[in-house]
Amino acid sequence: MLIVAAKSGQLGNRLLLFAHFIAWAIEHNFTVLNPAFEEYAELFAGTANNLLCCYPAPYFTTYSNRFIRNKYYKFIKYLSDRQLLTTKEITRKEPFSWNKYRETEKLDRAAIICFTGWLFRDGWFVEDLPKLRQHADPIRSYFMPVEPYKINVNNLIAPLKNNADIIIGIHIRQGDYDRHQNGRYFYAIEQYIAVMKAAVKLFTKNSIKFLICSNVQQEPQLFKDFNFVFGSGHLIEDMYALSECDYIIGPPSSYTMWAAFYGEKPLYMMRDARQAINLKDFVHFYEWQGVFNYRDNWSHSFWDWTH
Repeated sequence: MLIVAAKSGQLGNRLLLFAHFIAWAIEHNFTVLNPAFEEYAELFAGTANNLLCCYPAPYFTTYSNRFIRNKYYKFIKYLSDRQLLTTKEITRKEPFSWNKYRETEKLDRAAIICFTGWLFRDGWFVEDLPKLRQHADPIRSYFMPVEPYKINVNNLIAPLKNNADIIIGIHIRQGDYDRHQNGRYFYAIEQYIAVMKAAVKLFTKNSIKFLICSNVQQEPQLFKDFNFVFGSGHLIEDMYALSECDYIIGPPSSYTMWAAFYGEKPLYMMRDARQAINLKDFVHFYEWQGVFNYRDNWSHSFWDWTH
């Protein structure tokens, strides 16, 4: 049994981490528990009535709420921090890959093993993408939004599909991105608008509708030159609405990476807002490549996407 005993980032990072654990567990017939997923568990079909955030999901449902899940997480973390459970820490010094993990052969299905560290953070998992692709269907099923959010996403997306040839999702990540990696991927609205104009030129023979999702409230008047709608602003609804778009554009972020994976849609990562955009720059999740640039000061380390 593998237990994710520490939190790593926000929703996108947690989903990618959990998904890679699940893919590996399916491959090797392990069970995964993820108490560190506690504050997002109620959003997804596979975890909403699954107190232990367990994969495979149990046959029976268990009542839980945020308070109970949080206590469960703190208990597991307590046992892990004090080495009362076997704990393996994955450091940040180099990209993690199950294929290269030296202790894989030592993992015992009968044992309870906790993992801590930012496994699969950002682009760290690219070598394991074949496994994620192979087991994508059960993973997507497990992380389907619960019905109310699913209905809201469908109600937003259906009219767009009926009134446009192509839907392009735009993820405007500001807010926290003025600090993330020293603002490396923080872009002004004018830069997003320039990319949107460039995207329009790629599809001159099609009618285009933009779905704009942002973690900062945006002024509608700024986008008057486009046919667009805003997302609901809800964390999971925006993510899964982006997954329904034909193309996704945004700065490097696990949020849009998950949307691209879940919806099997091509993603254009804005690594340099001055760079000319081309259709070949939109890539599917199983094509992601990059180079990890380690720095002694972790805040200066970054993943440089090359494809």
